[in-house]
Amino acid sequence: MFFPMQQPMPVYGGPPKRGLSTGAIVLIVVGIFGVLILVPLAIGIVVGFRRAMKAAAAPVDPRSVVLSQSYKTTNGLLTAHYPADFAAKRLDDATLMVTRNLADGLDEVVTFGAVPDPITDDPHEFGRILLESLSKNVTSKGGTTQKGPERVAKCLGSYPGVEVEMTFTMAAGHPYDSKSCFFMIGKRGYELRYDVPRSHAAQDVPLLERIMDSAELAP
Repeated sequence: MFFPMQQPMPVYGGPPKRGLSTGAIVLIVVGIFGVLILVPLAIGIVVGFRRAMKAAAAPVDPRSVVLSQSYKTTNGLLTAHYPADFAAKRLDDATLMVTRNLADGLDEVVTFGAVPDPITDDPHEFGRILLESLSKNVTSKGGTTQKGPERVAKCLGSYPGVEVEMTFTMAAGHPYDSKSCFFMIGKRGYELRYDVPRSHAAQDVPLLERIMDSAELAP
């Protein structure tokens, strides 16, 4: 006997599915490869930048800095040697200074003097006269100075002289630390001095002292 079966109702499944076109597949593949290449590249750039910043921030060993430049006083009695990032200037026939401009707008200076026939043959008095002139120059511009300790020393490691410490503050409020060494050889008086912003002293004084000690005296 024939028993009629209920036919399944058709289920509506929407429009027929279409596969991705070849162009779309190519774009997806290219995008994936682009991500795989660019992400490591970007990471490498970031890592390299951080390493470069860390290296730039690392203090430079003053013993490794090359004193590649030289400059002589007009009278020819002294020659200074200094790194390429400093600049030299003659103040008069007997005096020159070597200066570096710092990133914060301040300067640090090494001063060299070689005076023939000074008015005194006492290094203490010779230094007092020169430091008094420095004090007057600072105060005339609205700054203040204060003389620190004075002691017997060996200038350039071998010449008996006087070492004097001093601090001064410019009108803008920036404190500086200064150290000088004054000595006599025959009828010549010599001055070696550095002036450094206090905020840079801990890092830069070793290099400034090395520049001072590089002074070459004429016979």
